[in-house]
Amino acid sequence: MNQDKTIDNTPPVAAQAVGTAPSPEQHSAESIVGWVVAALEDLKAIDIRVLDVRGHCNFTDFMVFSSGTSDRHLKSQANSVIVQLKNQGIRPMGVEGDEVPATEWVLVDLVDVIVHIMLPETRDHYQLEKLWSAPGGHQSTAERPSLSSSASAASVASLAGGQSAYALALEKLRQGADIETAIGDWDDDEGQLDDDLDDWDDEHPSNDTPPAHRA
Repeated sequence: MNQDKTIDNTPPVAAQAVGTAPSPEQHSAESIVGWVVAALEDLKAIDIRVLDVRGHCNFTDFMVFSSGTSDRHLKSQANSVIVQLKNQGIRPMGVEGDEVPATEWVLVDLVDVIVHIMLPETRDHYQLEKLWSAPGGHQSTAERPSLSSSASAASVASLAGGQSAYALALEKLRQGADIETAIGDWDDDEGQLDDDLDDWDDEHPSNDTPPAHRA
């Protein structure tokens, strides 16, 4: 005798495999920073520093900086970061400079976290950490000196312009430009920015770039 059977057309729920990486949406920016720093430390990166720029720019939450002894060391650090993040289910939005022969700068764009891996001389030339540590940078209001007792209005405006130039360069990278093209316009104004950063140093000899903030 045939028995009536109820047919369930509801698609089966796929069981999550053991060890499957969680979705990127589950990860905080602080967690990503922690994995990035760990990956850089695994490759013995030099002078790892993290800047918290939340509330001071609209394109990322943290910037991570490190240096390497050679272009191969830079690329190895970037690869370590990429592998570490892929293990967590996170793929970079973009990686720039890793395919350039004798590269001086590799950038890994994780959207909420941007990783700059540079040769020491390149890092010193662009002074990104100092740029984002000056007025308008990542310091809290309490840590930032008032305008009347610090840099001139012109210097502050120039520093803000330097930050805007950085944002434009990053936008070019996200649109597919190579790293040398993206920073071309920024280099054109580098002299004035250097002067303003030097003025900031002269007026605030004790206000150095803050130490690394570890997640």
